[in-house]
Amino acid sequence: MITAQRAIVLLSGAALAVSATASSAQVEPSIVLNIMRECAKIADPTARLACYDNNIRAIGGAPNSIPGQMARPNGGGAVANPNAPSGFGADDLRTQSPERFNPGRGGPSEIATTIADARERQPGIYLVTLASGAQWLFTEGVSQTYKPPRKGDAVRIERGALGSYMMMVGKQAGVKVMRIK
Repeated sequence: MITAQRAIVLLSGAALAVSATASSAQVEPSIVLNIMRECAKIADPTARLACYDNNIRAIGGAPNSIPGQMARPNGGGAVANPNAPSGFGADDLRTQSPERFNPGRGGPSEIATTIADARERQPGIYLVTLASGAQWLFTEGVSQTYKPPRKGDAVRIERGALGSYMMMVGKQAGVKVMRIK
């Protein structure tokens, strides 16, 4: 594990190496890859992210993209991605951004709707499509006594601790789920 102090030293050295290489000619992909591998060894998440950001910035990249947004072609900031998913739980899709751990991030703490489709992916693991088109996957298996979700069933999804979600189908016990679409 790399400590925060060593991470700062690594950040400085890596940024200098990349910027020196970038200014003299084209950046060698192997150099960038090695620097990114070193960044990955940093234990502190903040220092690790800073390492990635500083080194990408040094070779001309744009590290400060926002999930659900895309960069403007002319470099004038970010615009909303029209294809980005929206609705309850959409802020957690694929991004796994640190903001998902913020309990006061706004938006509803739960939704109630109906199931449009449900399919068993593995024994006890279901993929549930809601009336809105959002898809939620059970992250833990349910017992054989659990009544499988069906089209038209009432469903409630609540935000849980640390960015998790619980789905209650009918009057059954809650099941941990994650939004996948």
